[in-house]
Amino acid sequence: MEEDEDYEALFFAECADLLGDLQEQLDRIADGDEDPETINAAFRAVHSVKGGAAAFGFTDLIGFAHIFETVMDGIRSGRLEATPDLAMILVRAGDAMAHLVELASQGGGEPEAIVPRVKAELEEVAAQLGAEAAPKPQPEPEPAAESASQMGEAASREIRIRFAPGPDFFARGHDPLRIFRAARELGLMSAEVEGEAPPLSDLSFEACPFVWTLTFDTDRPDAEIDAFFDVCADAASIERLDGETPTDPPAPTEPAARKQPTPQPAASAKKSGGGVARSLRVDLARVDKLVNLVGEIVITQAVLAQKLAEIDGAMTLEAGHSLEALNRQTRELQESVMTIRAQPVKSVFSRMPRIVRDLSETLGKRARLVISGENTEVDTTVIEELTEPLTHMLRNSMDHGLESAEERRAAGKPEEGVIHLSAEHRGERVIIQITDDGRGIDRDRVLAKAMERGLVGPGESLTPEEIDALIFHPGFSTSEKVSSVSGRGVGMDVVKKKIQSLGGRCTVRSEPGKGTEFTITLPLTLAVLDGMTIRVGSERFVLPLSSVIEAVRLEDCDVREMHDGSRMIGVRGAYLRLISLRKTLGLPPADAPETMAVVADTETDGHVALLVDELIGQRHVVLKSLETNFKRIDGVSGATILGDGRVALILDVPSLASLGLPRRTMQQETVH
Repeated sequence: MEEDEDYEALFFAECADLLGDLQEQLDRIADGDEDPETINAAFRAVHSVKGGAAAFGFTDLIGFAHIFETVMDGIRSGRLEATPDLAMILVRAGDAMAHLVELASQGGGEPEAIVPRVKAELEEVAAQLGAEAAPKPQPEPEPAAESASQMGEAASREIRIRFAPGPDFFARGHDPLRIFRAARELGLMSAEVEGEAPPLSDLSFEACPFVWTLTFDTDRPDAEIDAFFDVCADAASIERLDGETPTDPPAPTEPAARKQPTPQPAASAKKSGGGVARSLRVDLARVDKLVNLVGEIVITQAVLAQKLAEIDGAMTLEAGHSLEALNRQTRELQESVMTIRAQPVKSVFSRMPRIVRDLSETLGKRARLVISGENTEVDTTVIEELTEPLTHMLRNSMDHGLESAEERRAAGKPEEGVIHLSAEHRGERVIIQITDDGRGIDRDRVLAKAMERGLVGPGESLTPEEIDALIFHPGFSTSEKVSSVSGRGVGMDVVKKKIQSLGGRCTVRSEPGKGTEFTITLPLTLAVLDGMTIRVGSERFVLPLSSVIEAVRLEDCDVREMHDGSRMIGVRGAYLRLISLRKTLGLPPADAPETMAVVADTETDGHVALLVDELIGQRHVVLKSLETNFKRIDGVSGATILGDGRVALILDVPSLASLGLPRRTMQQETVH
């Protein structure tokens, strides 16, 4: 039924959060964190996934989660020691459980080989718990049951369970009808209400007044029946009426939890300080529709402002106050909507320590990943696309960047290499950096490979930065042989394409012997920005306001020409490269000499000066993708609609700064 499908979709959405939290806690345990709260948090995540799976009858997931939970309970009770070997088994178990959740969401399928292998490892560990983890002794079976057992068949039997919801049963999101429907898969035959139902006038919308006796005719193991009811064990009393002892009881802590329900963390409410921060799951498509609608309101507001500006007289002044209020309210609405889409990059960053750990084992290198800025918020559509490029960059740092322990000792470095993954806001952009303390880029080797492949001519001279940038070329690799980590030339070109598709850039800086730094620059949001409208000839463009430093008149500055024909401008004691937007964008030449320049920040390569004809003013603009609606254009990050209905291109300052640069020699240029 459609209602059941909605509940199932909610379960998988909650699983994504639970698995992300589980992965983070298991990574901490693998790094030697013995904090009981870390272990308890991992246990709770496994327990919650198991309980939810029981409500929908995902038997493979239930069985795996049960043995996983048993091992986690052994660790948190002190009966098992979280050794490095066991920690790695737990990490693999987290991956296997995530795979089983994915299979369940797809309607089933054959699990990958990792699942039975890891399950066997968990069972071997659980066996170390001895009698404490072993099933309780069973009564002597009846002859018929013994016969069925000898034939390899499970005997069908009747099980009766008393199901009594607590006062907060509904508040915790439980639904008895949904539970009973799911229980049919386990052989539920009937559900009878104890006593008489209260009068309709006495029914409460907040509490469930009914108590049911559930009768099962089933051949399922008792452990599976018990696990099924774990989903609501925190808000209901569940009692066996048949007197049978479960053949495979749940983890030792569960019976106690049933006698005295303990609140479990819910997806709909989180503690924050002294109060409770309530949250609501909303389909992303609905948020996107709201974002687009607000964008259209912004455009309409700009058109209205344009029309009112053309009206003379007292009406302009009177309407101006209302327009100013509308502008402020529209801005607040827009910012509020955009914060809904913003998510911390932590969900992606938390996956990276495992990648580094696995590569350390594969490559035989000691490495440590240091993460900072994981709470930096980015548009959710950006976050979804970050995993692949970050993975490739970490693989590059591990394989090509960090040296072996012997090389590091010889170079006077600690045997353990360090990779730093960070994120921060800079204006309307998010900067993500991956820095390692390895050998740096071998430019001689890179240049030789580039010449071998015909990417660089024999007499062509490149700057160090241009040599470093060659690693982003499709199919480029300096590895001598193909391995499971590198050698096929697939990696950094994927990074560049993916980041460009998000409206961002990826650059690299390296210092031989000291390390390499990759920088990803991404838009804070893919929907709106504050911009400065400028005119170049007859065309209007928008510069992101976060990039604009100041505007200067050329007559007040020292302008000098370089050897290669480019020009520099002296501003506040520093010389900046002067970029002609006409030449860079292919516009007709000016009728008269340009007299004004806008000093802009490239975010990674300092400041540049852009020649313009006029500054029109500041405005809030809605960013529309050119790549989606037309094609990608270098130097342009998108387009917007101005108040007069005209389309204006939004310029990408860092990309503009790199366009049309002449090839330079290794020697430093001088100003003359």
